[in-house]
Amino acid sequence: MLKKRRSESSEEIERKSYRIWEKLLAFDLFLKGRGVLFYLALEDEVQTRPMIEAALGMEKRISVPVIDEEEREILPSILEDPDKELTSGPWGILEPKRKFYRPCPLEEIDLVIVPGVAFDEAGNRLGFGRGFYDKFLRRLPEGVSFIALAFELQVVKSLPSRPHDVAVGYIITEKRIIKCKERRSRRCTLKDA
Repeated sequence: MLKKRRSESSEEIERKSYRIWEKLLAFDLFLKGRGVLFYLALEDEVQTRPMIEAALGMEKRISVPVIDEEEREILPSILEDPDKELTSGPWGILEPKRKFYRPCPLEEIDLVIVPGVAFDEAGNRLGFGRGFYDKFLRRLPEGVSFIALAFELQVVKSLPSRPHDVAVGYIITEKRIIKCKERRSRRCTLKDA
């Protein structure tokens, strides 16, 4: 999957990311969300920087992950100026510089924009295997929505899931918006039949 994703040209990634951004911008959950945690994208992921800048312009409270390697967890930090505040962190992923780390209380997050290597239509997610996002998503209060941004090529028929894995509610690709809860309930109904 990573090989497929990395074979996309930067122009293709930018074009598809823009289509995904258009869908996210019109999505009701995003429009209603006041506190949004965005991931900061690697070169071959759906690009979130333009989305973050637009969301800041909409006066949303934006937070981004800071990785605590020792505790193996994500600490959300409020982001105000991406041009000034970001630096390269663990694994080359951007994060706020120490002097700009502003803890965001978990109860102020309404929506999490989730990255991943692959997803299935039921919302199961394959990350890089470190478990940071699963651990973080489990800490959030009930009612927080999880939206994955992915290229259509990252959506597969089925992924294995374990009890500690956290599924996303929606996946937005350049071609569609997948309502994962509906797919999960249909899958359960088919299994029970």
